[in-house]
Amino acid sequence: MALGDEMSGGRGLRMVTVAVAAEMVYQLVGSNMSSPQTAELNAPARAPTIQKWVNLTNAEAIAWILFLCWLDGSWWPLLGGGLALGGMFLKYRYAINSGLSNGAPGTENYAA
Repeated sequence: MALGDEMSGGRGLRMVTVAVAAEMVYQLVGSNMSSPQTAELNAPARAPTIQKWVNLTNAEAIAWILFLCWLDGSWWPLLGGGLALGGMFLKYRYAINSGLSNGAPGTENYAA
């Protein structure tokens, strides 16, 4: 049996599915635990810069999603990518707005 035949069947597909699920958890934890918290804590000083990079990242993500749709020959990547993109956009929007409105001191010292 050729490698391609094995990967198109059950075991290979299950392996990829398990790996994708594990990677999704790692990416979600990494993306949700660090960057939005930092954005919220330091929003008064960083909000315009953070929003600029969120917008640039969203544009790059949209390009990748469309490329994956083309490669796959379907719109399915749009579902996963769109949900992730929308979720991160809302998280950063919430983090920035919360940081700007709560009046808490930031965690960075700019005087040094």
